[in-house]
Amino acid sequence: MKKLQGWIDKASVSISVILLAIMMLILVLNIILRYTPGVGGVKWYMESTQYLNVWSMFVVGISICARKDHLNVNLLQGLVKGIGQNILKCLVAFFTVLFYIGLAYATFILASKSGQDISTMPMFKMSMIYWFIPIVTILSAASTIIALAIDLTDKNQVEGGDKA
Repeated sequence: MKKLQGWIDKASVSISVILLAIMMLILVLNIILRYTPGVGGVKWYMESTQYLNVWSMFVVGISICARKDHLNVNLLQGLVKGIGQNILKCLVAFFTVLFYIGLAYATFILASKSGQDISTMPMFKMSMIYWFIPIVTILSAASTIIALAIDLTDKNQVEGGDKA
């Protein structure tokens, strides 16, 4: 399971870096074309860079869930000992997965209803852009479950929940 978690982490960070690199290339290309006489830049640079930025953040979210580095308040983790630690971890994972499932459902509806909307980018429909989000949120939920399974079965845990 730890190898799967490591692979998920590396793959999602790599994909996110690639998306951000494409975004930067589009921005640089547009700046160059804007100062090229008679061209004036590309019309779709703003929309494409916005989507690439959002997509890269969603993809790196998979890695954040795999490493359990997401924003959290760990006040209770310091107060609870023993089996209470595992119950608390399960509760946090449950609500995190519930959040991602709700987000996946909402964005699934959005993607389903946007099939006819046309993007300003050449040959793209908005549904093609929106279908990315429910897929990535389901992967984030799965990543959260994998991280919980690893955390609960880790033999190197010491009392208080910290790893040795």
